[in-house]
Amino acid sequence: MPPKQDDGQGQGSPGGSLCLWMVTVLLLLSLLAGGGCLAGYILLPPHEAPAWLPAVGLALVALPWAFWILTCAYRCVAAQVAERRMMAVAPVASGSMCSRSGS
Repeated sequence: MPPKQDDGQGQGSPGGSLCLWMVTVLLLLSLLAGGGCLAGYILLPPHEAPAWLPAVGLALVALPWAFWILTCAYRCVAAQVAERRMMAVAPVASGSMCSRSGS
């Protein structure tokens, strides 16, 4: 029987759950900080708002989007690579030498 594969959700080990919460908190803090920067840029008078504030705000708000898009792309590529490896192994393991030598 093949070993059970981990689905990447971290349910089997307590450390995986901690990592999931840390990533969630970091992405939430990024959104809050980016929103704060953008709100500050809008609310501050134009001569008091630093020039870098909107760029930092947009970058922090875009960080969770980039994280999830890259995660999705990684999972899609990893699934295709795993499928190609299975297809490359399948013809070798499909028949035994005994069944081939009889013909």
